[in-house]
Amino acid sequence: MVKNGRLIKSILAVGILSFLGIVIETALNIAFPQLMIDFNMSARTIQWLTTGYMLVSTIIIPFGSYLQKRFKTILLFRMAVSCFLLGTILAGISVNFSLLLIGRLLQGVAAGIGLPLMFTIILEQSPKEQVGMYMGLGTLVIAFAPAVGPVYGGIVLKLFQWQTLFLIIIPVIILTWILGEHSISQTSKTQKIPFDFQGGLLLIVFLMSALFLLLGFTSGNNIYVQLILTLITIVTGLFFIFVEKHRQHAVLKVGLFKNWLFNLFLLAFFLLQLMSLSMSFLIPNVLQTAFEQTTATAGLLVLPAAIIDALVSAFAGIIYDKVNQKLPIIFGVAIILLTFIIANFLNPSTANMAFIYISFMFGLGLSYSNIMTFCLSNITTDLKNDGNVIFMTAQSYSGAIGTALTASLLTLAQTGLKNKKLAALKGLKLNYDVLLALSFIVIVCILVCFIFTRLKNKAY
Repeated sequence: MVKNGRLIKSILAVGILSFLGIVIETALNIAFPQLMIDFNMSARTIQWLTTGYMLVSTIIIPFGSYLQKRFKTILLFRMAVSCFLLGTILAGISVNFSLLLIGRLLQGVAAGIGLPLMFTIILEQSPKEQVGMYMGLGTLVIAFAPAVGPVYGGIVLKLFQWQTLFLIIIPVIILTWILGEHSISQTSKTQKIPFDFQGGLLLIVFLMSALFLLLGFTSGNNIYVQLILTLITIVTGLFFIFVEKHRQHAVLKVGLFKNWLFNLFLLAFFLLQLMSLSMSFLIPNVLQTAFEQTTATAGLLVLPAAIIDALVSAFAGIIYDKVNQKLPIIFGVAIILLTFIIANFLNPSTANMAFIYISFMFGLGLSYSNIMTFCLSNITTDLKNDGNVIFMTAQSYSGAIGTALTASLLTLAQTGLKNKKLAALKGLKLNYDVLLALSFIVIVCILVCFIFTRLKNKAY
């Protein structure tokens, strides 16, 4: 019991960093319309406060496997919490967009170190028969953040300046640091392994060029710019795979990508997170722009969906452990598909948008973390840590794409329209169409994986 209590405290200590990062992220989503006015910037520019945060964390997460082998867990925790504290202070005292962005980027560094660290602690230290429950706990810490963020942001923004969003959480960061110092333990020996600079540089260029390439399709980039980005993405991607195949201490174990079932699970996981961040940006912004809701009201309207996601995530982990591993995943992705089919037939309104968000988050809570748990449980033990890092990279990168894509689609919908309400509703419809297509891809991936997994088990 003492060991389990210490494990729970260590999960909470690392998880609270990610929790606070998402709280600020979702609180800022509520604040974006105000920030656009304060800084006289478009949604496409302001969204870099989220996209930049997630892009930085995406760049760092792949190095998680190296960092966790090279450095002690407590040292990595200290690096993460100190970066988050410094970033929060800078954002809290910022009076311009540049300083605010730097603060968010430092918070992204913390997320890049902390997020894979939490799931590694769970996978390495939790009892095998309780891994689903602990994964559910870890996911619950993160999943509950979107429930707190919008309400927190709405209330704070109604009473204070947006800088207060950051200043209030500074004592919480300090308490989290103290909790981690007294609970995090080391279960594996560190290794003095070389750092793969070449592979790391190639991966960073690949991720950044791929992101800008995808955004170029909705921002109207020059055709020659798109061709150059395409060339850079393809070349760096191929060189990265070639280089990593021959590295003893590779940034990522690209051999995992030879397993096409792993790839399909990863794609489903990637798209669900993309859709989640897309919805968390889309709904509050349309509620304020098209329906003239206040920041506090918009936060309260998305609160039920976020609470449901958090509670269902924990319950889904118990179903996974005790009842059936596949059941919550299948039901979850089916509910998400049905949600966006319904969304395309409903007339936009405050109540309908709240309902769509609740339905989506219910399906997400059932399926999201269980997809990762199921996939990692079906690969060899020596590759679990690398698989975890790949999933965390996909999670962060998809979030960056989801937020940026939604902002770009909203901006694209405004072209030629002077009426803000009509432009916002057109952007909402455009995003719903894209989300419907993505949800169909997700359910196909999951069904194909489970069918072939069943056939493979029968063969043995």
